[in-house]
Amino acid sequence: MNREQSTRQWYSRYYTQSGADRNDLRTNRGVLFQTIAMEASFVRAIGRVDHDAGAAKVLDVGCGGGGDIYQLTRVGYHPCNITGVDILEEHLDRARSLYPQVEFVHRDASSMDFADGSFDLCFSSGMFATLPDDTLSAGIASEMVRVCKPGGWLLIVDWWTPKPRDPNYKALTKRRLRELFKVGSDTRVVGIYRGALIPPVGRFLSARLPALYFLTAAVFPFMVGQVAYLLRKSE
Repeated sequence: MNREQSTRQWYSRYYTQSGADRNDLRTNRGVLFQTIAMEASFVRAIGRVDHDAGAAKVLDVGCGGGGDIYQLTRVGYHPCNITGVDILEEHLDRARSLYPQVEFVHRDASSMDFADGSFDLCFSSGMFATLPDDTLSAGIASEMVRVCKPGGWLLIVDWWTPKPRDPNYKALTKRRLRELFKVGSDTRVVGIYRGALIPPVGRFLSARLPALYFLTAAVFPFMVGQVAYLLRKSE
């Protein structure tokens, strides 16, 4: 089975088990505050980036159906300067219908054909935790670093807490981040920004007790399962 087929199976299995509305912001009340918290971590991280967003070239790795493109555009990145890469053509068809100005490329992100240093910002969201294969993860991370300009930025929004007994999940811990992105030699960590609570807690509070969501995150920081890692490539 090739990677495209295995990725397609992963999505089919995930939504079959969790329900088609698992991440539907419009119909699933458990999603709202999880989304707000995750986006807050993104905004805090991107606020540290010191380039001109209007002129910067951005790569969204594992862009899927374009679900995170709006986050980039609303903080000033121009759609014409954004490129999205995904391994599933059906995801890209949806993304193209939503964002016709963005360039979308059907490609395995562990072997991209962009030139070295093509992008000012390389971004991914929720991808590495769903890639338990260390060789594949290392290949994608290496490519992200390669195509990032010297002194450029990498923003990885993902889950850093474990999910026991799930072979299709591997948390992007600080240790794993350091290994994948060669922190200390090829990159350095600029900041780590906490976001959404671990899903069982966060989804429950979002749906039933939303007033306690951010209080819980503040009082019990160990329950925060998602973070935004901001890295800078070495000059």
